[in-house]
Amino acid sequence: MLLYIAAYAVPAAIAWGIFALVFRLLAAIPLLLPLLALAYALWFGLNELLEFSPIRLSLAWQVPSSWVKHRPAPVQALIWGTSLGPGLITRNPYAGIWLLPFLIVLGRDPVMTLITGLLVGAVHGGARAIGVLRNRSCMRDDIDAYLKIMGQQQRWQYLDGLALLLAAGALGAYAIFLLGGHL
Repeated sequence: MLLYIAAYAVPAAIAWGIFALVFRLLAAIPLLLPLLALAYALWFGLNELLEFSPIRLSLAWQVPSSWVKHRPAPVQALIWGTSLGPGLITRNPYAGIWLLPFLIVLGRDPVMTLITGLLVGAVHGGARAIGVLRNRSCMRDDIDAYLKIMGQQQRWQYLDGLALLLAAGALGAYAIFLLGGHL
């Protein structure tokens, strides 16, 4: 199980570390990241609460079966982890995760930005692995698991929307504070 989680967490840490460095370049433009983060948090927070997006929650497979079929279990775990862990080429049902690259770079220290990016990636990848393992276990043991998992996803999506709107308020206050310093 630990190796399975590492197969998700390590690629995610690398990807998010790179994200942090790329977003760090944008931090040189005053107010850009706080305003982009504010717009993102407000739009997706409302979207998750009011559900006006055409994208709906599902348990659909996100890694083509041909990638993993007839491969040894460790290779399958690595393929799944590399695809799902970072969250780049698969659907992530919670928009709040993509606010993090904006927030990671609001700090001043580039080394801490990189370390934070690596840690966020590792936690994100590890959490996705644990979710996959948990869902797999539930699906094996409970005939109604699909409905329960979908209900949990909907509840978490709603809470994610609330968190995004809370972040939008904080980012709005931060942007006003920054504007006050530039006037």
